[in-house]
Amino acid sequence: MTHLLKVDGSRSVPCQRTSMSAESLTETSHLEQWITDNPQVIDESLKIVTTQFRSWTSQVGTATERPDLLALSTSGELAVIELKRDKDRRIHLQAITYGALVAGFTVDTLSQAHADWLNKNGAEYTLEQARAALEDHVEDSLDEELFRLPRLVLVAEDFPGQVLTTVQWLATVAPDLVIECHQYQVFDQADQLVVSFGRIYPVDDLEDRKLRPSAQALTDDVREELTTRKRRAKSVKVIFDHDLIPANAQMTIELHTLARPDVVDKVTAWLAADSARTQFTWHQDPTKPLQWAVEPDKQWTPSALRNHIFVQASLPAPSFSAADAWCYDGESLWRIADRVSQDE
Repeated sequence: MTHLLKVDGSRSVPCQRTSMSAESLTETSHLEQWITDNPQVIDESLKIVTTQFRSWTSQVGTATERPDLLALSTSGELAVIELKRDKDRRIHLQAITYGALVAGFTVDTLSQAHADWLNKNGAEYTLEQARAALEDHVEDSLDEELFRLPRLVLVAEDFPGQVLTTVQWLATVAPDLVIECHQYQVFDQADQLVVSFGRIYPVDDLEDRKLRPSAQALTDDVREELTTRKRRAKSVKVIFDHDLIPANAQMTIELHTLARPDVVDKVTAWLAADSARTQFTWHQDPTKPLQWAVEPDKQWTPSALRNHIFVQASLPAPSFSAADAWCYDGESLWRIADRVSQDE
């Protein structure tokens, strides 16, 4: 159980626990909106793709199931987020059903779902713009093979013992199926509500968990690829947490081992046409650490700036990891972060 204290110097007063039901709060209008606006309370790598998606069709009919939230991680993994206001003994069963449906997404259908959701909420996005927004979020490229193993995230105020027992059992018999349980708690702090979020299962970091043999080589390959991508996607966060690159350090983009020679030549020529295009600066930020002299008021994720440069050079967005391309003092972000990970 989480406890919150309101502190004033050495003095402290405990915040009183309340509940969504007691405060007349609902899943869709409140809990869903909180997480949509702040997906980092679940995972800092997540970007919301859509909410309450229900356009499931096949040659034999349609389905009306609606996962609460669908998100995309920087590793390219999809995450199905199922929300409950109180405790629900069937929350895991719903999430498994939604996961099976989500596994059928293609890059095009995912991009269309994102465009429809953005437009529904007041933005104006074409299919191409929505796809570009998703591509900018991931470190490598959007890969439909990775969609086949979505992460299932259960979010509730409390979890019955049978749900946690089932989730633990599934993790044992189906180790390629990733299920997380996140608990939130509502507090009343002097007529103002405060909500805490925390993962209660698994207690370790699945990104560093050793994979077990699977009956299907395909899922082994996909899980291994996801694990590698997650570690690369965490590079910026690791560097930020350990202060491995000084503020305002000059950065470079090195492409020679990552792209074809003709592509490298074209990007290099485009960058060289204006001295400002080669001026990249590191800023202390866990997600958007790069600043570019061409657009000095904007901060970028490594993948977004990489993609933008390629588009400006009249090239398609690349598929290599941005953490391998961006370098400080001749060493890539991936290598800098990996060195610390190995030491730990």
